[in-house]
Formats: sequence, structure tokens, C-alpha cells
Amino acid sequence: MLVCGGPIRDGELANGAFYQPTLLEVDDSQADIVQQEIFGPVLTLQVFDTEREAIDMANATEYGLSASIWTSDLNRSLRVAREVEAGTIWFNDWAVMRDEFEEGGYKQSGVGRLRGQSTLEDFIEVKHIVLQPGVVED
Repeated sequence: MLVCGGPIRDGELANGAFYQPTLLEVDDSQADIVQQEIFGPVLTLQVFDTEREAIDMANATEYGLSASIWTSDLNRSLRVAREVEAGTIWFNDWAVMRDEFEEGGYKQSGVGRLRGQSTLEDFIEVKHIVLQPGVVED
């Protein structure tokens, strides 16, 4: 259900696939709009009754780049963050990046890392050489 926003209907952009900032309320966690990465000003809203239901909804996707937990309960935020399958989780904030922390996700969002020490791993080749004394002959 469209809460606000939607396609641009007037002006030059009306002939394209352009959306104004849009909020959609969605009842089905398996809907394409929830399951696919939407690169645009479109946000989905899902209503939940329990903490467990919210965690299950958050994890019911093949992606896991980032998440935000909005609450005044510090214990809840930490408890939920441990169970949400995402590479970065913000508390009462969103999209705050710091150079010293890696950025990367889980599942299909988990290829590679940006920033932080983990970034260097993409440029390192590891070699293991094992020598067992008494096994090698001249």
C-alpha cells in the first residue's frame, strides 16, 4: 500500500521510471519489493508484533548489507543486533561510516570489504609452507 510518494507524474521526469521519495507498507515479507535491492528513494514499512517477528522479517532475505535498530532500550538493541544477519548495524542512526570500520555485508551482500583493516585482505596472497623434519630426503 502506498503511504506517500510514488512515480513522478508531471514534468520532464514523468516519461521515465522515476520515483519521488516513496514509502510503501508491505504485508508480505516475500514480496519482490522487500526481497530485491531497490536503488532509489523507495522504503518499505513492515509492521510486527514481537521482537522475534521483527528479527525473522529482517533475516528473511538473501541480502544483509546493513540494518538500523531504533529503540531506547540498550539491552534490546544489543540483543537484536546479535541476531540480525547484517554486516553493519546502527543504533538509532543510519549510514554513519567511519574509515576505521569495515563496510560489507552478509549473504549475497557479503562480497568484499571497504575501509578498515579487512580491506587489506583483498591485496594479500597467503602461502603456507610446511616442513616436517625427517620426511625430506636429499
